[in-house]
Amino acid sequence: RQLSIPAAAAWAVLEDFPGFLKWATGGQGSIETEGTGVGMIRHMDIPGTGKMAERLDQLDAANMTIGYSLVYGNPAGMSEYHAVVRLSDAAGSCKVDWHGEFVPAQGQDADTVADNLEAAYHGMSDALVAYVAQG
Repeated sequence: RQLSIPAAAAWAVLEDFPGFLKWATGGQGSIETEGTGVGMIRHMDIPGTGKMAERLDQLDAANMTIGYSLVYGNPAGMSEYHAVVRLSDAAGSCKVDWHGEFVPAQGQDADTVADNLEAAYHGMSDALVAYVAQG
């Protein structure tokens, strides 16, 4: 998906793993971190999503790539989840590639979970653009 913001500005936001709620939910919810760098865990309580935690699995600034996985919680109907987000520069804008693999939570339909995840990626992309634009 093409975003109307520079890749460097988008990366500065995405690489701040503990700062997720500042841009993704407009500050709604709470977050606590455990550890630092790759391997750190962000414990979150997000309105409408509930309590969940994600572990930072990969942080590659040279390639503007971040990877993370679900530690606990069932966001969007998933019991297991791993994502990799890559940014690439595109002459003043950037391309974001969200790639997620998941296992549906018990009783959840895989197609519905996939649709929820796709909607979440679109929402996070829009939130990222809005956050960078407000500067």
